[in-house]
Amino acid sequence: MSDREPATGTPVLVVDDDVVHLPDDVDPELTYDVLLNGGHVWSLQPARDAEERRGQAVVPWPKALRRHLVGRAEVVLREHADQVVVATGRHVFRGAEDRRVEVTDSQGNHLILDKYGRLTRPLSAEDPDSVDAFLGQVDALLTTLREEAGLPSFICYGTLLGAVRNGRLIGHDNDVDVAYLSDQRYPVDVVREGFHVERVLREHGWHVRRGSGSRINVRIEHEDGSHRFVDVFAAHWVDDRLYMPQDTGFDIPPEQILPLTTVELHGRPFPAPADYEQLLALTYGPGWRVPDPSFKYETPLWLSRRLNGWFGGLRTNRKYWDAFYAGSGRKLPTKPTTFARWVAEHYPSTRPLVDLGAGNLRDSRWFVRNGRSEVLAVDYTGSAMRHGRKPGKRLHRELVNLNDTRHVLSLGVRLSRHEPPVDLYGRFLLNTLDADGLANVVRLASMSLRSAGYLFLEFRTVQDAGRPKHFPNQKRVFLDPDDVAALIESARGRVVHRESGTGLAPFEDEDPHVCRIVAAWSDQPDGVPDQHP
Repeated sequence: MSDREPATGTPVLVVDDDVVHLPDDVDPELTYDVLLNGGHVWSLQPARDAEERRGQAVVPWPKALRRHLVGRAEVVLREHADQVVVATGRHVFRGAEDRRVEVTDSQGNHLILDKYGRLTRPLSAEDPDSVDAFLGQVDALLTTLREEAGLPSFICYGTLLGAVRNGRLIGHDNDVDVAYLSDQRYPVDVVREGFHVERVLREHGWHVRRGSGSRINVRIEHEDGSHRFVDVFAAHWVDDRLYMPQDTGFDIPPEQILPLTTVELHGRPFPAPADYEQLLALTYGPGWRVPDPSFKYETPLWLSRRLNGWFGGLRTNRKYWDAFYAGSGRKLPTKPTTFARWVAEHYPSTRPLVDLGAGNLRDSRWFVRNGRSEVLAVDYTGSAMRHGRKPGKRLHRELVNLNDTRHVLSLGVRLSRHEPPVDLYGRFLLNTLDADGLANVVRLASMSLRSAGYLFLEFRTVQDAGRPKHFPNQKRVFLDPDDVAALIESARGRVVHRESGTGLAPFEDEDPHVCRIVAAWSDQPDGVPDQHP
């Protein structure tokens, strides 16, 4: 595997559709970059990533890269630290001679594999002006946290690491990390304070979504319409240990964090912990000064269990749906679904409607055009809804995580007081939720539809699990209609219509097996009292 090419003297890198065959003389402890047609797409460490097959060390192509591996490619393996090329090779993936491998997004932006195994657009792809504008927004966010929320705030994790190493963002990172320092000593109070921080940020115009009880994400919009995220962590002590969920918990005294100092990042001063070198060593190990894009957090089991118990997690599958609507989801039709047409035909109404799991808004727009006085489009990911035109006066958008009971209760209280009462609509929504999310949808209906209104549901049944799919890799839960009906009835709702089968929701080359359920919680769901002689 390490024979020399006569022309260059560079060892030959042997690759195939499944694996990269590592040269015999690679150092298992070093980090190596993999380049495809000149673009750095992945970094690996043999000691952690390699496996032995027939006496040869190989590394499988990461799952996220595989859909891009179609066509011709020059493949380069180089040492990350000094950029020395170790070996080069050529391969035609999947026999597609007429194509060239490109690892890019739908806008042609270069992508790289991050430490979580996802393809992201690296900060290194941004021009200097965009980076400067982005960091200006980060500076303003830290000011809001400090002056409006009243909490000491600083850059942390990879952002701090890049600033201390060389005064620059780490090129393969795709977001910025900041933290605020809480003086709350009980996790429940940290969570309560976190919701206060979220409210403050929203009040000051920041676009916020919550990841857990102690972590939120702030979306920063660029002038070209693209966006980046800033992760905001709640750093706090319990006893003598500083926790910065979701990955770290160290025995470190307050005087190593406060008073804050400053470090420079792309020429801008940013707040940083007092002894930032000690914090970086605890986070990344004693070799933290040496760049390692293949680094992966190895959160101890005890810490993972503790943090999940304290703060939970509200991000299940969100990154998947963000990526879906940034890629394949862009090709979804904009015409209304057959279910939306069916609802409009059989249950015509001017009553306001809440479209749960609205996706690209195609059904929401249909209902507005066909008599609904107003529509609230609710979704877990903003990526889908941002593709459409501006909502307009009668169509409103809102980010809601239906797996988050707090979000659902807040929305349910608002809808229960809404005049006139609303209808709830969810097409293929239930197939994307966990058990708590399914229960929350029924809870939301129970709160919202007591005086009038219907819950309209269409979902894939267990009989659809083995049928062909147009989008075969989507994350789906297949449901038994009897279970859904029983859940509705256990919440004192009643099923007023139910049908199942194929032919109800055909799409392209797919004809799924679905169930339609219409449920009500009022004796007069249309809002019209019964007429008695």
